[in-house]
Amino acid sequence: MASEAIYLSATLRLSWWEYGGRLQSWSQIMGREMGAFALLLAACGVLMVAYLVGWRSLRQTEAHRRVVWAFALLYALTLFWLLPITVDLFNYLTQAHQVTDVGANPLVDAPLEAASDPLVQAYASNYALDPSVYGPAWTILSTPATLGRHDVVGGLVYLKALATLAFLGGSWLLERILRQLRPAEALRGVYLFAWNPLVVLTAVGGGHNDIVMMALLLLATYLLLRERWVWAFALLAVSVWIKYMSAVLLPIFGLYAWRQIGRRQREARWPTVLQTGGAMALVTAAAFLPFWSPEAFSGLVQRLLNPDNVAAGSFGFAVPALVLGLVLYAAVYLVLLWWLARGQGSLQETLHGGFVALLLAFLFGAARAQPWHLIWPASLAGLSDRRWAWPVVAGLAAVMLVVQVWVEWGTPGLQMR
Repeated sequence: MASEAIYLSATLRLSWWEYGGRLQSWSQIMGREMGAFALLLAACGVLMVAYLVGWRSLRQTEAHRRVVWAFALLYALTLFWLLPITVDLFNYLTQAHQVTDVGANPLVDAPLEAASDPLVQAYASNYALDPSVYGPAWTILSTPATLGRHDVVGGLVYLKALATLAFLGGSWLLERILRQLRPAEALRGVYLFAWNPLVVLTAVGGGHNDIVMMALLLLATYLLLRERWVWAFALLAVSVWIKYMSAVLLPIFGLYAWRQIGRRQREARWPTVLQTGGAMALVTAAAFLPFWSPEAFSGLVQRLLNPDNVAAGSFGFAVPALVLGLVLYAAVYLVLLWWLARGQGSLQETLHGGFVALLLAFLFGAARAQPWHLIWPASLAGLSDRRWAWPVVAGLAAVMLVVQVWVEWGTPGLQMR
């Protein structure tokens, strides 16, 4: 109830329905005084305390299950109307507008190349300076947002609804997977994810497409559990072409599938590999075909390695730090694969490995100042069987809530580099 009171108060004060007509920050609406800033930090503290208290009181009963799901749904319905604290949702809207109305290719053309367009002007941000850094599957998924006559209202409703459904669907999939792996922990796994303040605020409130990427990854995990290998990897490919980070799960899931098929029917390995590879190739071709060009590929590689979200003037340090982070991550990732290859090859072990891979990706990528990327490991934390997984994610959530408010306070709009 305390959490819902905060979410509802924020939504009533900062509704996209009222303030979504042009890009502006929470601080522009609430005022830049320290009092408003301190109020938001205090609200973050109350949310985390309520989250921890709820975790301690949780028990595995049907009554508590109804409470967990009722409030997860209530939080989602409330924050559906919240104005995002970051610009990403409006950036998705602009890129969809590029496809449906401007006739541009978001993987090649920057939104500001159509600077006279009124919607581009309304939502001009740092991201409007460059073509899209997201995968082509996300462009396809987001284009229905601007197919109608009312691009802003209809587009925001569509994108927010997509994030909300992904959040609720991912929560449902978590429970289904845990009911087969560790039934006694199923409800706790849902709570860990669906009540996490950072996840709820950034996934539903912010509408970040990371939640769509992870919902598809969880669906792929569920199919992996059911040994539907071709469909599992086809959906994992869709997840990759929404946002590329889920590609780190490909070798981990691939190793698990290879060992499981070999244990049951060794002669079926290569036919299954060929079928799976064909399905992933079809997904890739379908995603890239509408937008493909050599410039699109080279541009994507360049933008993925460019730390766009660091503060102006800090690039001299940020670029080497990012390169060092990638090198360290690659080294640790290889050790993780070696550990999985020497293990028992169980799905539980594989899911823990996937959680660690995404957690380390978040930690090594912290220089990019994107707290909502905690959605990645938070989505799999409940599937890990290690007791330290939840405290680590909860602690990071508390820190990242403060970072989110601090980094984005008063800096939503266009700042030319």
